[in-house]
Amino acid sequence: MYGAQRNTLVVGLGRESFDSFVNVLRAAKFHAEYEPTTTSALEAIGFLPFDAIVAAFPLPDMEMQDFLDLVRKEGSNCRKAGVVLIAPQDLFEQAQQFLGRGANRVLTPEDLTDQLPHVLSRLCEVPPRVALRGRLRLEVGLAPRAGRLTCHTENVSSTGMLIRSDRTYPIGTQLSFELTMPGDSTPIRGLAVVVRRTLEERETVSGFAVQYLSFHDDDKTRFRHLLTRLLGASGASEPEVNLVPHE
Repeated sequence: MYGAQRNTLVVGLGRESFDSFVNVLRAAKFHAEYEPTTTSALEAIGFLPFDAIVAAFPLPDMEMQDFLDLVRKEGSNCRKAGVVLIAPQDLFEQAQQFLGRGANRVLTPEDLTDQLPHVLSRLCEVPPRVALRGRLRLEVGLAPRAGRLTCHTENVSSTGMLIRSDRTYPIGTQLSFELTMPGDSTPIRGLAVVVRRTLEERETVSGFAVQYLSFHDDDKTRFRHLLTRLLGASGASEPEVNLVPHE
């Protein structure tokens, strides 16, 4: 179901917590290793590459940003690994501040069994992206951001879009979208969710990224066919995207 076996390092979670979901990871073809501290985890990373890292927030013996910087540094075996933080609900928003600063996703302990295998699988896929800087009309119906604004897509992949905009939305905001792809005048329709905001000090793009949740009718098949064709072509025309908050 999840393809070839992937190596996963679990850091800083209690042993009891690790034992509660390790069999779920293994069933999804993720070989999981456990390290109780960042000290022992960094030693493991120094010898072995891991496809994904699952880290407790906060960590028991190191500041989170210091750990992420070491994981992502030039020459690290895990520079391109998917990193998921596990934070209790009362620290969830605080943990989200590390998205785009070394971390890819944040989950709560209650999400481990149901969501973690799927999230790790998506992070390890690393889908190819096509640079499609098309016009984006964003219609907002919820105060205080009610109204319409124009922005642009930065790139589009099989799992989501990066949207260039001075305006942002809270992570978790659901948006219905209509995406007009080059070579097809009929819009691709579906539902997406905001998964991260860009950080201008680390990225050249100001805006936010969305992940697709669902597609209307057979639009998913048509979208993948069009995207595959664009990935193999050059000089593709730009798409137009309309996003509407989903209530």
